[in-house]
Amino acid sequence: MIYLLLSVVLYALNNLLWKKVLQQTNSWLVMTLRAFLTASIGIIIILFFAPNMLNQISWNSFWRITIASVLGTFGLICMLSALQKGTLRQLGIFNLLTIAFTVTYLLLFEKFNVFDFVSGTILIMVGFGIYVFQIQKLPTNESNSKTVIYYILMSLFFASSGLVHWYNFKQSISPLFSVVNQEVIVFLVGGIGLIAQPKSVKEHWFQSMIKSANLVFVMAVLIFAAVWTGFLGLKITNPLLASLLPLATPVLTILFGALFFKEKWNKKLGLALFIIAIGAYMLHLNLNYQ
Repeated sequence: MIYLLLSVVLYALNNLLWKKVLQQTNSWLVMTLRAFLTASIGIIIILFFAPNMLNQISWNSFWRITIASVLGTFGLICMLSALQKGTLRQLGIFNLLTIAFTVTYLLLFEKFNVFDFVSGTILIMVGFGIYVFQIQKLPTNESNSKTVIYYILMSLFFASSGLVHWYNFKQSISPLFSVVNQEVIVFLVGGIGLIAQPKSVKEHWFQSMIKSANLVFVMAVLIFAAVWTGFLGLKITNPLLASLLPLATPVLTILFGALFFKEKWNKKLGLALFIIAIGAYMLHLNLNYQ
């Protein structure tokens, strides 16, 4: 479970940098360049430390991994599309829908006993609920049906991607290869998105990337480590824990913003993070007693 906790911290740091980079750079450009760097890091690691990995991946396994990656990429695109007019409050609420999809599937098809994790789950939900009602509500139209559809699709794609990855890891498929595969898919889809950008946007790419190059590289390292540790955690735990613990990510992002960039913080958000931490510890105890 330590892998999942480490992944949450890394994602929070990445989110903080993402917020800074987007203030001066196009989101599609950042996503594509970051995915290219992340995939390159993974390929280099495979070539130097696991050169025989590709020989161990069958075509059947490759396509299952790719399906999970495509689903995750669609989830990312839906999330970015929703956030254009949606709010962080909505994103938080629809993150709970991802968990609901995951739990429903586990109950119906895996006979998974979610009640073994009920104490930690309740605490994390309470902590996350405090966060959702404390973040500032942005002046956007939350009743926009198109935005809600994007959020619902995001939740469905993320839940489906996590479940397919879980099945792959149960078949001893390497999490490292899954990371590289996913980032290659994100890079390809991001490239298509870049081509579709208006000419007026493309004219400013070079200047904006020079300003953000260092941060994007750091983001690539962070997201590679975050996805890898997240997949390692999913491999040795289960999809429920892998979808619950990331609820701490937005709260940690705000905390890191307060620590490193003097952004706004309040005691109730601190309470939310504390309750989530207790819930995570309870899940850890539940997992060890299984």
